Amino acid sequence: MDLFLITTKLKNEFPLTQRAIQPYPQKAAVLVILYQKNNKTHVLMTKRALHLRSHAGEISFPGGVYEEDKDDDLLATALRETDEEVGVKIEASKVIAELPVVNTRFGFEITPFVCVISETLEFEPEEDEVAEVLEIPFTSLLASQQRDVGVSSEKDMMMYWFKQHRIWGASAKILLKIQHLSVY
Repeated sequence: MDLFLITTKLKNEFPLTQRAIQPYPQKAAVLVILYQKNNKTHVLMTKRALHLRSHAGEISFPGGVYEEDKDDDLLATALRETDEEVGVKIEASKVIAELPVVNTRFGFEITPFVCVISETLEFEPEEDEVAEVLEIPFTSLLASQQRDVGVSSEKDMMMYWFKQHRIWGASAKILLKIQHLSVY
């Protein structure tokens, strides 16, 4: 997948916005990091630590819950959580898009932000939160899409695979939003 083309489409289709944050439903934000590695576009995801109370062992994008006392807005949440989870400081100026909100069955509204990084990334995962950092070839990931019929009653739920890792739920919904850009 051409990183320049996807960047242009993301900027045009999903511009960054500023809006007031309402307390309910609970807000969260994630950061989708796209970057070149070995001449291929990659996306950064994590395997959550197995001891966590919620979503243990699941594959997700770096991110977390909006904290009013720490975050000015949801982009600040995504940037702070990315730094805390994988030790990568991303400048807000590198963020190119804000994808549509993804609602979860647990009552969260997740705002996904997308950034494109040209420099080499160095990771320092927080062991209490992250079991594994996954650098996934993006085109191969999108090609692994399958209908997810086993978990949800929602129509058109998709899942993706990277090696033995199943990517489903909110993370799959976010990938699907980006994948739709590559079809036109």
